[in-house]
Amino acid sequence: MQYGQQPFNDLGDLKLNNMKDRIDEMDFKILSLLADNAQMPYTEVAKKAGISPGTVHARTKKMINLGLIKGATLNLDYSKIGWKMTIFLGVYLRESFMYKQVILALEKVPEVVKIHHSTGKYDIFIKMHARDSMHYRKVYQDTILTIDGIKGVESFMSVEENMNRHICFE
Repeated sequence: MQYGQQPFNDLGDLKLNNMKDRIDEMDFKILSLLADNAQMPYTEVAKKAGISPGTVHARTKKMINLGLIKGATLNLDYSKIGWKMTIFLGVYLRESFMYKQVILALEKVPEVVKIHHSTGKYDIFIKMHARDSMHYRKVYQDTILTIDGIKGVESFMSVEENMNRHICFE
């Protein structure tokens, strides 16, 4: 757990798929440790959780099979590899039934890293990265605005990311 981060204790009776597929406090402990460092060896997770490495492996595999753990990714500092801009886009659809086709088109844009179906002002909210303003303009004008079904887009440039974390389950 990161300094100052408060654990989320209201675990309730989380049910996945059906009644027999439940995760417990130990599963949440494993999730918290791996969310903080996805590269942590199972032996270290086991030591911190007070269980055997085999138990960590079995429980992690169970959570993967349930679809709870979707994989492990790197948390990159894009600016250090020349991608200096992070942009959030609020997308208005021409018609709500066009949602799926717009999502499929957005998934093909390499610079788009997150797509959320949203409530409120926008139908879709997107996070994307660009090398610089010219690169952003090209992707925005030549790709995103040409997608059939998009009525309009508002963009928001991030000037600094101050926090990026996962919920701490304990």
